[in-house]
Amino acid sequence: MIKQSKWIYPERQPISEELLKTAGSEVIANLLINRGIDTHKKAEIFLNPHKIQLSSPFVFNDMGKTVARIKKAVENNEHIVVYGDFDADGVTSTSLLFKTFQHIGANFSYYIPDRIEEGHGLNSGAICKLISAKKAKVIITVDCGISNIVEITLAKSLGTDVIVTDHHEAPEILPPAYAIINPKSPDALSENLPSDEIKSLTCLAGVGVAYKLACAVLAEFDKSEFHEEIMYLAAIGTIADVVPLLGENRYIVKRGLELIGEKKPFGVMKILETAGCNIDKGISSDMVGFAIAPRINAVGRLDSASIAVDLLTGEDEEKIATCAKELNHNNKIRQQLCETTFMEADTMVQKDPNFALNKSIILYSKNWNPGIVGIVASKLVEKYYKPAFMIVINEENKEARCSARSIEELNLYETMCMHEDIFSHFGGHALAAGFAFSLEKMNIEEFKKILSDTINEKLENTELQPKIKIDADLLPEELNSDFIEKINKLAPFGEGNSFPVFSFLNMVLRQYKTIGSANNHLKITLSDKDSNTFEGIWWSKNSLDAEVMDSVNIAFAPKENTFNGKTTVQLEVKDLITVGGKKQSVNVSENTDKIKWLDHRQKIGIIKPVLGYIKTANSKISIFIENKDILKLIENEETAAKKVISRLTLEKTDQIMFFDFPADKDLFAEILEKTKPQMVHLMPFYDIKHDNDELIKTISGMMKYAYSNKNGKINISELASKLSISNKAVKICAELLGKSGIINILDLSEQDINFKFLQGKGFLEIFSQKEYAQFIEEMANIEKFRHKLLYDEISNIKNEILAVKI
Repeated sequence: MIKQSKWIYPERQPISEELLKTAGSEVIANLLINRGIDTHKKAEIFLNPHKIQLSSPFVFNDMGKTVARIKKAVENNEHIVVYGDFDADGVTSTSLLFKTFQHIGANFSYYIPDRIEEGHGLNSGAICKLISAKKAKVIITVDCGISNIVEITLAKSLGTDVIVTDHHEAPEILPPAYAIINPKSPDALSENLPSDEIKSLTCLAGVGVAYKLACAVLAEFDKSEFHEEIMYLAAIGTIADVVPLLGENRYIVKRGLELIGEKKPFGVMKILETAGCNIDKGISSDMVGFAIAPRINAVGRLDSASIAVDLLTGEDEEKIATCAKELNHNNKIRQQLCETTFMEADTMVQKDPNFALNKSIILYSKNWNPGIVGIVASKLVEKYYKPAFMIVINEENKEARCSARSIEELNLYETMCMHEDIFSHFGGHALAAGFAFSLEKMNIEEFKKILSDTINEKLENTELQPKIKIDADLLPEELNSDFIEKINKLAPFGEGNSFPVFSFLNMVLRQYKTIGSANNHLKITLSDKDSNTFEGIWWSKNSLDAEVMDSVNIAFAPKENTFNGKTTVQLEVKDLITVGGKKQSVNVSENTDKIKWLDHRQKIGIIKPVLGYIKTANSKISIFIENKDILKLIENEETAAKKVISRLTLEKTDQIMFFDFPADKDLFAEILEKTKPQMVHLMPFYDIKHDNDELIKTISGMMKYAYSNKNGKINISELASKLSISNKAVKICAELLGKSGIINILDLSEQDINFKFLQGKGFLEIFSQKEYAQFIEEMANIEKFRHKLLYDEISNIKNEILAVKI
């Protein structure tokens, strides 16, 4: 189901002497050419972003009338409302205009809609409230508004002028706004602009457009020097919205990051502090992308985005510190919700019988949080390389709302436009979009078919294969700190100027292991024939289709890692492929590979004749069952009941019958190693679903009993066997109960748990612990493994079990 990525190397282009001199090295020159920077003049500007000339704000045709209207509002003390959005682009846009209007002494306030209750963009209820309660005479939208024809028509009818600043794709019919500042709108820009300047402006994030407005307003009020006090907000929003860091965006981000380092705005510093960032070497775009933006986004997904605005605009350091803690807390909850929702969505994908036939993933549920489904859609795209649509059903309002993410072969916005008559509203970009529609107008299955058919038709002759663009193949001896220092000349990195990716060929995989609190990352050690050794990290990856001592090709981004004062080169792994010379060692005994496997899994009515066979067989037969419900199937068959074994009673046998499937491949391999059978029978598996929350309570009750009757000591395998789950699940659950204050773990080994049971503790704490998400994930892994044992080819099962280390 998951396709191997295609590695794409650029064709080598000739390097002019001028370009080589400007770049300073052949490496940088080639990297520039790969990014379309192929002349001395282009390279000079790219490598020196401060030389980029920003366009005048007044190249927007409506900027003059916009500034005049704002000046009139300020002079007449009319109330201005900045109408924002709840993501990082919208929050920084709101904060930027907040600080601007505060600086010029305007009578203003801001409004950010609730993500779950109101959704993106303007809504009529909010418009009416702002006009009646705030007496708003001017509403300025940021990062939204270009598709809100009905709502802007309403505001206009009530005597309020709406100024739209946005950067999303514009519909054919524009709203009747007082003014529109959107580089993607028809006739928005001066017709005299050169094409490269137009391209630069159309790449602006919402906050970039808001920054243009702010600069124009500040100039009108003779306060232009203030633009550097707000530029860092434009940098954060630009990075967060993943727009190309080229042209004006490159200048905004470069200078904005410098200003964060120089001015150290307290709110931004507190976010970086709570995220554990080391800023000794300056502020990078990576820090914004992985520490600041997710925390701003998280509070908008799960709480009120006004908390983030307060953090970015406030002056009370104690209040700002509190806001930073709230952002961090919401981010942790967001991570847990994303993990559990992704596991649920991924299970739905794997159970879809039509998955291979469809070019898209379209899922729906009434239980998902609308604030995080866009992130989950991104993870599905990353895993399967298909456009993903996550639809949340609101039964009370009879509405379906979707967040979608796409691949380069499918433009989401164009696809949405093909069905605009269905949607109550929609908007977005080529790769990210959202929409809503009434379930009274169309039922969800009907809509799913229409959308699926459309995408299947658009991508009918298109092979969907993820691509990794590799800048160059390196020799291991070429990679060192000096090499990385040269690469950093291309910073800031981001969309359109990603950190360079290189490859090593024919390396030896020396070691790999999972790391992280949820064991969801890989640490990899490789070497070449000359014993040059490198360590790499593969984020959000927990398994490899390779074994130790395999020959592999690896794609990576080289980074520096500082630990305990020592800086080393570390590979940020993007892909790894096994090549010729594979040396896979079999760790289960050779006898296991000689086993005869008999497949009864899909045979109807097989149980009765098998039980008859057990009564008359001359060879020794063992029946593996741990699940009590499955045990009931044979409890009246005296002969069979006596042959039942569990993981606790394994001994040599001639034949083993799996009426109950082991919880993981490690246990399966252990059973085969200890019983050394000549024949393995896979029987039909009666999958008994676990209620995970009830299971946690059951384990807690069993531990309470053990504390009272067995001196607070429990054997992990015994408990796992009784519940027919993995040892790992028991250990995670014990850690969860410990973190939640239900037990106090005195010692936790591979075999036993020694603990003290704390009386009077409830279960409310468990849901906020990271171990809760880990437990849910492990139970999902158990279900996936048993599903594999029930449906996968015997040869695949054998190969997976043979590779397990005992």
